[in-house]
Amino acid sequence: MVVVALLLVVLAVLLGNGPAFIGRRTEALPVEPTPYAKAEDAGATMYNLALFFVLLVVATAVIYLLFTRRRLLSLLLYFIWFVLSVGVFQFYVILYYWAGVVDEVNAVRLIWISLLFGGFVAFLLHRRRGDLLLGFLGSLAGVMFVWLLPQATVVALLSALPVYDYVMVRRGLLGKIVKKAKEASPAAAGGGKTDTPLFGFVVRLKTLSLGVGDFVTYSMALSFLATRLIQYGREVALAAVGVGAVLIYLGLLLTVRIFLRKWGYGPALPLPMLLLSPLIVFAWLL
Repeated sequence: MVVVALLLVVLAVLLGNGPAFIGRRTEALPVEPTPYAKAEDAGATMYNLALFFVLLVVATAVIYLLFTRRRLLSLLLYFIWFVLSVGVFQFYVILYYWAGVVDEVNAVRLIWISLLFGGFVAFLLHRRRGDLLLGFLGSLAGVMFVWLLPQATVVALLSALPVYDYVMVRRGLLGKIVKKAKEASPAAAGGGKTDTPLFGFVVRLKTLSLGVGDFVTYSMALSFLATRLIQYGREVALAAVGVGAVLIYLGLLLTVRIFLRKWGYGPALPLPMLLLSPLIVFAWLL
């Protein structure tokens, strides 16, 4: 299932960078990354980092406070995924319209269809289904960040998120939430997926769960590689994405062997991103 999840990440990266791979228009989209700054300088990067992590910490704190109030937590989850699903769907409609792949009439139709899609995702959450779809949407959101945020901000996030993940899982609110979820989770029957009160915030992969944020970060990293290296040819960009996916997989294997065996849970970003970091630095310096 981990391999399937990573294949979905790769698919999201290829879909999100489709216009570049097929040689269509790829200049900046007419979409403002509000409230983030668009500049590449150090001040803008620090501002974007601070804003991103303030929002992330606030969201984590809200989940922690609502953990025992399941109805409120479920309503929050439905709202978040409805907005995210509609937003991601509409972003890619705009992307492919801007690239000349989708005409104006069909683009308008798809914008309206996005509302139905958001409702469908919320329905799946209510039925506790659609894990891989959630991972795929998270991956598409990660690629969207690469399109919208300055590249310096993307590199800074890819550097800071693994550190944040380790600290928050080991010593912070994420670790406390995971422990509560493990205590409240019924055991999986017949080796199937282990249920969790955090479904919707995590993607269940049989006996292993990955956070939606992990999918976002993995796809952000692979999309950054594709974006930076596409100038050297599609083959180079595709090879980098493939090598990056293999490195993430190896990092996850190490995560299972080191963190999960020791603690019973663990951060899924530090080791995959550590293995991926030389490739990211190489792409950034080119």
